[in-house]
Amino acid sequence: MPIKTSNKIFVVLAALSWISLLALNLYTIYASSNNIPFYISDPLINLLLSLFFCFVFLYFKIELAKKRSSNFIELLWQVFIIGSSTILVSLFIKFFLFLIDQSELAENIILVNFLYHLNIGLITIFLGNAFYVWKKMILYQKSRLTNISWYIFEYLVYASILLNFFYFDITDWRFYIYTSPLTILGLMLSFNVKWVAFLNYKQKWQSILLIVLVILISSTFLQEIIERHITSSLIIDLADNIFIIAVFAFILLNCFTSLLVLLFHLPTSSVFEQKFGEVMIFQKLNQSIQMGEKEEEVYEILIESSVNTVMADAAWLEIVNEKGNFKAFINKNINEIDIFEIKKVLRKNSININNEPHYIKNIKNYNYSERIKDLSFKSILIVPLFSNDQLLGTMVLLKNLNDGFDKEMVDIIFTFVSQASLAIKNFRLISEAIENERYKEELKIAKEVQRSLFPESLIFNIHVEMSAFSKAADEVGGDYYDVYEYSNEKLAVVIGDVSGNGTSAAFNMAQMKGVFQSLIQLDIPSDQFMNYANKALSRCLEKRSFITLSLFLVDIAKKTFQFARAGHCPPLYFNNATKETYYLQSKGLGLGIIRNKDYSKHIEKIDCSYSSGDVMILFTDGIVEACNESNEEFGFERLKNLLFLNSHLNTKQISDKIVEDLYAFTGTKNLNDDYTFLVIKFI
Repeated sequence: MPIKTSNKIFVVLAALSWISLLALNLYTIYASSNNIPFYISDPLINLLLSLFFCFVFLYFKIELAKKRSSNFIELLWQVFIIGSSTILVSLFIKFFLFLIDQSELAENIILVNFLYHLNIGLITIFLGNAFYVWKKMILYQKSRLTNISWYIFEYLVYASILLNFFYFDITDWRFYIYTSPLTILGLMLSFNVKWVAFLNYKQKWQSILLIVLVILISSTFLQEIIERHITSSLIIDLADNIFIIAVFAFILLNCFTSLLVLLFHLPTSSVFEQKFGEVMIFQKLNQSIQMGEKEEEVYEILIESSVNTVMADAAWLEIVNEKGNFKAFINKNINEIDIFEIKKVLRKNSININNEPHYIKNIKNYNYSERIKDLSFKSILIVPLFSNDQLLGTMVLLKNLNDGFDKEMVDIIFTFVSQASLAIKNFRLISEAIENERYKEELKIAKEVQRSLFPESLIFNIHVEMSAFSKAADEVGGDYYDVYEYSNEKLAVVIGDVSGNGTSAAFNMAQMKGVFQSLIQLDIPSDQFMNYANKALSRCLEKRSFITLSLFLVDIAKKTFQFARAGHCPPLYFNNATKETYYLQSKGLGLGIIRNKDYSKHIEKIDCSYSSGDVMILFTDGIVEACNESNEEFGFERLKNLLFLNSHLNTKQISDKIVEDLYAFTGTKNLNDDYTFLVIKFI
């Protein structure tokens, strides 16, 4: 059954059980007040209440399981939004009861129970959402023990719903027997706050604020439950419900634990340290090429960094030569016999590890897996190493958990492998060039490898249209552009130019791609991105090298974009509303020019809004500095007029027009510099 369909079913079932419970309770009160012979057994009321709890919690379990993103601020914000919405309604009910406090309505048992029944629904919705948000955060980068502990805890929580059919006073010794496992497991799980380490300073403060608000919302709900318990005659009293009290305790315990950890972690920047470590891996791979180290060292760097980054339990790496014969084999925490058995299972299930990437959530669910049932490995990530359509080898990572690899883990591994493939391929090209004096062939293949660093296709979005053009002056160049999509309503666009030409510029371009792929996932402002990028690149660029860069963060929902410019050409902008064409100016210094903390003083973040029909051109200096036979430059003004006259066209037509006019102006297709530009049109 599709997830959307099952979710709708749970919504309908929850609504039906809530309405049935309300009708049953109110009629019971009415019948009792009017001496109408009508008997309703408590088990039926408890059954409807239990079903309502189950359906609401199952709805949120499925709904939150669909979200692959690990944006913790977004998750906490969701708890706050649902919590604030439900608490406002609850406070309105409380205010209404305060207004009628001295009237006859205040003594109306039917009205009091009706309003309390509304509160039951509001409280259950808040708890169901908060419970499964905390699950997602607790199980981020989960260990096997955490995974098992959670599922035991979750089943015990659901089992506590059955206690609705029994009454336990808080002083009863049986109450403590039933609740002690929940208390112990809840306490253990509340200390699993690894997600805190992946927040930057600003996000930690946002989390603290949201958690404090969630604590206030939870406390307000609990106060309301206790007050109604003391002052009202209720058919259903949540103060006596172990399930509700247990979930409240779990949420508050996690809130207080997370709050304390966040406060202690405020002075740190753990998330940047991890991402910076990933950037350093890219640097190490590139430096291994430039310093002429051995190809075998790339193998060690790749498997070691991949295992550490995704916390894999085991891995192996197979490297083949141009003829497909084994050249090297490295295994980590797994012996060759077990590898042979796993490969046999994969082969029998028609999975070719040398063909394309595969992600297996649980290998033991596959056919012919009897021979590996005693192995602890379950989830497997298979990533072939390709360069220029040539197989270089395969890396396989294994975890002892079902579905143990998060989306972010998979993305960074693919980036590692892409970078390592480039390194391995270039080692082989250099060796071949030295042995056979085939330098031109090496540059040709390097160009094809470099082209793979550009995005295969630009983001497809109905609100933004893009076209790109890039051509290197030499076989390989130093221009770079990339696109990253956070969601359907938010994306990032980057364009850069590495100083110099040829292979050294191409290597530095590859480092820039590694920096971008790692830092862009932090979802930080554009000026902060530039500061981090400058710090990372300052450690790996040669002293004479630098990179100019422009970064654009587009928020489609708000129709705004934010950008920062590190010494790069100012973007050209056409405003459809005013029919004006102009360059967006901001201060900024190239990356790697100033290699200390003072760099932050030389970068500026600009926020802009856009409207439908607006067009923006991002370009490298090769476009405006292209010269004709008279040594006259194409220039900024000529590009500006070109956009003004052609802004009504689509991006592909504008792109073709720029290329046509550029070559017509220079009178030749022989380039003095790299040509790269992107045309972006807001729909």
